[in-house]
Amino acid sequence: PRHATQAPLRLVAMSPRCCCSLMSVAAIAAASLVTPSSAVLFCASAFILNPLPSAHHRTISIHHSSIDSINNDHSNNDSAAAQISRTLQDIEKDLLANPSKLQPILQQHQDSSADDFELSSENVVKETLLSTRIPDLQLNRTRIGPSTVDGAGRGLFATEDIAKGELITCYPGDALLCEYSELEIDDEEEDGFDEEDIDFEDEDYYDEEADYVEEVVLWGDHVDTSDRLEEDEVFDGIVAENVPPLTSYAASVDDVYSVMGMPILDNNPAYYSHFANDGAGHIAIQTGVDDAARIGIEEIISSYVSESVELSNALHKPIADGLHLGTFASKDIKKGEEVMVTYGPDYWMTFEG
Repeated sequence: PRHATQAPLRLVAMSPRCCCSLMSVAAIAAASLVTPSSAVLFCASAFILNPLPSAHHRTISIHHSSIDSINNDHSNNDSAAAQISRTLQDIEKDLLANPSKLQPILQQHQDSSADDFELSSENVVKETLLSTRIPDLQLNRTRIGPSTVDGAGRGLFATEDIAKGELITCYPGDALLCEYSELEIDDEEEDGFDEEDIDFEDEDYYDEEADYVEEVVLWGDHVDTSDRLEEDEVFDGIVAENVPPLTSYAASVDDVYSVMGMPILDNNPAYYSHFANDGAGHIAIQTGVDDAARIGIEEIISSYVSESVELSNALHKPIADGLHLGTFASKDIKKGEEVMVTYGPDYWMTFEG
């Protein structure tokens, strides 16, 4: 569990997800199961973290340059994406000019353990926009229905033909996961920080990848307080009620922020991205420990990557320099077709189904 300890600051070494990502890229190259363009598509999409029921995983960060290079000839001319981008930029200017409108997010910061982190006005505006569902957004191209993926529950389907590169829907930031970090903490400035809390014999302490990370969950102002989860429920779910962790519906925007969509908020097709499934998840789910030992983890990852990329027809990428996250068609999608993305091996390595 991400929150096995409630200590607000803790030392973390290189994440296992980094190793998984390196392994997956190596497997792609070694097996030559996908074309170079498909390999780029996979790497660009690997941070997609959407749900199968009861999934539990970590959010994944990637470099977005590869995403932006995909379909740029289409997305630059996509009127829906352009309109949303202009709307976001207008709201951004308004928020910067009227700081009082940032109070809902600022209040949550004051109530959290991360109040000591100094954030710029631009950071707070970004957090506000990432955790906002733009009202009356004219984006109605999908519906929710029973998925064609075995065991996946609900899925996302196109209600009209969608051309490659076009915006399909947006990823909601009903809750925003913030991972604030700093490589060094001045013990004279941090109350309660003690050198004895760190094992200086641990070589990871000296690894430049090592970092102090504080996780904070911020809620969108549109989410009713009665629907908001406790922090441990966000990370661990509610076992007694068979409610999966909210992180099972998360997608990384950048190294700091991940948006999380609430499955109970399912009446706005402009924000349906968190219902897109991975068509190749069965490979990971059906593979047991014995199979992995016999077949080899690289072969399993290669098989998963090949099928997931083949079946996917969409990917998530930022809008307006990361003020929102959208789902774009990576292939032409016909009316009635299920919208599929690839979650990446990292998701399934931590899957608890």
